[in-house]
Amino acid sequence: MDTLKGTEVAGAEGSRVFDLGRNIAGWPEITVTAPAGTTVRILPAESLKDGHAFQSISNVGAPLWDSYTTKGGGRAETWHPTFSYHGFRYLELQGLPAGATVSVRGKVLHTDNASAGSFTNSNKLINGIHGLVRRAVQGNMMTILTDCPSREKLGWLEQNQLVFPTLAANYDMRAYLRKIVRDMAYAQTPEGLIPSTVPDYVELSGGYRNDANWGGAFVLVPWQLYTTYGDEETLRTYYLRMKQYVTFLEQKVSGGILDYGLGDWITPDRTFPRAVAGTYGYWRVVDGLSRIAQVLGEDDDAALYRQKADTSAKALSDRYYDPATGTFGGGGHGAEALALDMRAVPEGERARLLDHFTQSVVAADHHLILGEISLPAAIRVLSEAGRDDIVYRIATQTTSPSYGYQVLAGNTTLGETWDGGPGQSQNHFMLGAIDAWFTGRLAGIQQRPGSVGYRELLIAPAVMGDLTSAAGSYTSPYGTVRTKWSREGSAFRLETTVPAGTTAEIRVPVSSGTVRADGDARLLRTENGTAVYEVGSGTWTFVSTFAPDGS
Repeated sequence: MDTLKGTEVAGAEGSRVFDLGRNIAGWPEITVTAPAGTTVRILPAESLKDGHAFQSISNVGAPLWDSYTTKGGGRAETWHPTFSYHGFRYLELQGLPAGATVSVRGKVLHTDNASAGSFTNSNKLINGIHGLVRRAVQGNMMTILTDCPSREKLGWLEQNQLVFPTLAANYDMRAYLRKIVRDMAYAQTPEGLIPSTVPDYVELSGGYRNDANWGGAFVLVPWQLYTTYGDEETLRTYYLRMKQYVTFLEQKVSGGILDYGLGDWITPDRTFPRAVAGTYGYWRVVDGLSRIAQVLGEDDDAALYRQKADTSAKALSDRYYDPATGTFGGGGHGAEALALDMRAVPEGERARLLDHFTQSVVAADHHLILGEISLPAAIRVLSEAGRDDIVYRIATQTTSPSYGYQVLAGNTTLGETWDGGPGQSQNHFMLGAIDAWFTGRLAGIQQRPGSVGYRELLIAPAVMGDLTSAAGSYTSPYGTVRTKWSREGSAFRLETTVPAGTTAEIRVPVSSGTVRADGDARLLRTENGTAVYEVGSGTWTFVSTFAPDGS
């Protein structure tokens, strides 16, 4: 258990305020010497306002405090709560008389999930963003993956599937998420509903209880457990329950469209059509279930759910794609990212819509004007289209709304809202999808398409802009994958470690000349400024001449 020492800072009259230096989930601990019967009130908060712990109602359900009454006798007494924990960086102590001595600590709590990976690069801002996201994941790893440690501590499910690649890149999630899938099965109602928060402690209403992007985690997390860890057992165990959930969802589906739910949650774009997010959630569920059925040998089901997914994508395209302007759903970032991700675009029009989407992001000075549902899709669409340069500009933007803005504002964990400011939770991981891009593209650690459990690796670092180096690791089911690349002028060097039992496709950027490769690395082809090799297990080094555009 990590313990952080609090430093006393200026506080309001009658209070003593301590700063732990970073935001945590855990126990506030005090050591106090004071007369017998002194009651010390300890108020936790993620920020300060006017010298007090800032506890807005929307953030912590204020007021919130712990209290301890001293025994006295001139001895130092140490205490922390045992049956509750908080999210906090600051502690305000009230009730201490003159002459009392006190010291403050924060004891960091989280489940003991092993670290699964690492990432670093030459851009300090991106390292700062990685730290925000990783600490936000850590701060919400409790019995369940909580929404935030400061407020409700509920297990909102959408984060588990939307941010799964980030979760798995940072921590070993296999056993932990299997348990959470079991929780979902226990919470499923006789009608087939998967509540949006599991365990189902609070019965919410409307879209807050029933949204396909939340309940859909019951299908999507098992699929992600399979592709990431090779876990077929979870697919088999809950397959019939997944089918029951689809049957429930389809009560509100009309002509392939699901116009129900919370929309693109927390988006600042008020033109976003709710049906786009609802249908996207439904499409991902039936698309995922088709893939699961295929793995399990349920060929008739696979065809049925594939037909449902295709019908849904076409219905959304027919309703929201505007062939006159080449835009979708009014032209907002979120709607177009979701359409491109689910291929809800008429045949022959994808390039046109992609161009509008990318130009819209550039025109917004590389700010993403969207919510948490469409964020992973936006990053995925841009990267798969070869526009990692745009993702990099998004990641290094420093004005609000952006990740960099939160780093420069002094946040130490990722915020609930895009500006990460006080008044809402400052320890949320729901917007953390960018971190998987750091590991997958900047460090270059991925699976080859169609691979399961990292049996076949794809090492393809994105070398761009002002980056001069990046390194990463990932503990796969076969062992630890490592990459490290550096660039000095146009001299590029890549080192990678491929675990025993796996193979890897290595993509080495090259501008001119030939690539120097270790040992028996087999050159497959050279295309679009990339030399593609195939290797087996071992440590490999590649050296080339490469100067990225704009360097």
